[in-house]
Formats: sequence, C-alpha cells, structure tokens
Amino acid sequence: MTFTQIVINSIVRASELALLSLGLTIVYDILRFANFAHTEFAVVGVYLALFLNVTLGLHIIPAVIFASVATGIFSILVDRAVFKKMRNTSGIIIMVTSLGLAIALRNTIRAIWGADAQNYSIALQRPIVTEYFRITPLQIWIVLIGLAAMFVFHLLLHHTKLGKAMRASSDNPELAQASGIATEKIITYVWFIAVTFASLGGILIGMETYILPYMGFAIIVPVFCATIMGGIGNPYGAMLGALVLSFAENFGLYINFGKIINLGGVLDFSKDIFIPTGYKPAISFVMLILVLLIRPLGILGKKKEV
Repeated sequence: MTFTQIVINSIVRASELALLSLGLTIVYDILRFANFAHTEFAVVGVYLALFLNVTLGLHIIPAVIFASVATGIFSILVDRAVFKKMRNTSGIIIMVTSLGLAIALRNTIRAIWGADAQNYSIALQRPIVTEYFRITPLQIWIVLIGLAAMFVFHLLLHHTKLGKAMRASSDNPELAQASGIATEKIITYVWFIAVTFASLGGILIGMETYILPYMGFAIIVPVFCATIMGGIGNPYGAMLGALVLSFAENFGLYINFGKIINLGGVLDFSKDIFIPTGYKPAISFVMLILVLLIRPLGILGKKKEV
C-alpha cells in the first residue's frame, strides 16, 4: 500500500468519524454528560435507511435524508421521555442511563433486522485506479459530504441566531436563560443536529463497508477517542481529533515496526512487525493517552472561566 493510499484512506475515515464526533461533543457541551447511546442512535439511522432503500425500494439519496431526519426526531422524543427528567441529576447518572439505552437500542435493532450483515442497494462502482492510489466514487462522495456537513455546521454555529444561542447556553446556561434564551428549545435543536449528523456518519460507514447491529459498539471507541483528543465540548476539536486519529490508525497499521527496532539496519534484526488490523482500536487508545499526557484538555480544549 502506497503512502498516497494511506492518506486517502485516512481522509475518508476522518470524514465519517468527524460527523459522529461532532454530534457527541455538542451534546456534551450543552448537557454535560457523555452520551454512550450516541453511536447507537447512528445505527438506528443506518437501519432506517436500509429499510427505506432495500425494503421499500427508495433511492439511496432520499433514503439517507429521510432516515437521518427521522432519527434526529426520534432522539428528541427519547430526550423528552428519558433525559429531560434527569436534567438536575448528576452527570454520572445520566451517563449510566445512556449506557442502558444503548444496550436497549442495539438489541431492539438486532431483534427486528437480525444479526446478519446486510448492505444497501447500491450499484457496483468502477474505482479510479492509478499507480499511486485507488479510490471509489463512493469514497469521493463521503469526503465531499463530510466537508459540506462541517461547513454547514460552521455557518449554523457562527451566522445564525440558533448558533449564537447554542454558544451562549454552552458558556453559561443560567445567564443564557436569564437573558431570555429558551434553553430547553436549544437542547431540542442540539439533539436533532447531533443525531442527524451521527446518523449520516453511520450511514456513510455502512455504505462503504456493511451493516451490523453491533456496528455502534464497534465505533464507539474511536468516536469517543477523537472527541476527547480534540477537546471534548469543542466542535472544531472533534473534527481535528477525527483527522488526527484516522491518520494514526492507518499509519499505525502501515508502519513496519521491525525496521524501527533494527534502527535502519544497525541491529541484527530482520523480522517484519506490523500491527494486526484487529488491534486498530488499541491505536485509538494509545493516541488518546499520548495527547492527554501532553495536553490533558485535548488539542483544542480550553479551560472555561468560572
């Protein structure tokens, strides 16, 4: 595998992870709890898109849009039914509740659609192959959709009244409420935006690979690592963390550590040593630990003034 191919794979992976990490970090920023059900909400969107696309025969593009929006609305209903009643409790209680919700969502999906791997109804695409890299039209679309979604979020955050209200509620919820900002309404929008983005990211992963009920559990480690690494509560940190983590994962699997051990031929050690692909989540943990040792608040994390 060439260096250029590793870079392309990393950018595609970052485009998917950034959408999931972005949603996770804005929920934490407003509600102050780690939502362990976040990736499972994404899987709900993945399977809704599968139902619309495969079962009902809807084209993949409207299926993705409808599924993402429907999942965002579903998350609002869950917030009203579960999390709203816990607003004044400690973050650890809400976090444990989200963990239980994640298990419930995962097993409900498994009960409805089964445990077998499934795929969307997408026509086979001829990849673009050169001497240095190979990329499919789908991967190009994944990168473009990821960039477009991040740009839209930037405009929303800095050029709309909703974005200003979100930032005010994040900085000082009490002052924001005293200033006339309806914080509960802002929370509703935050849930919708976060889970819609997460569903889109999950669907893109499902389109590139395959769909399983346990895919939410499989991606929760890199999503949390990217979010914390970038600086939890910082949307731009989540994007940067996803990019850094994706490059670390792909280059970690690409590097021949045997050549590092023999110091370029100085030592009498000729065995090739590569990290097995099954240890890819371990790379996420190592990168997270290194970043937190150097900068405990994350790459773009900042202390909030009291």
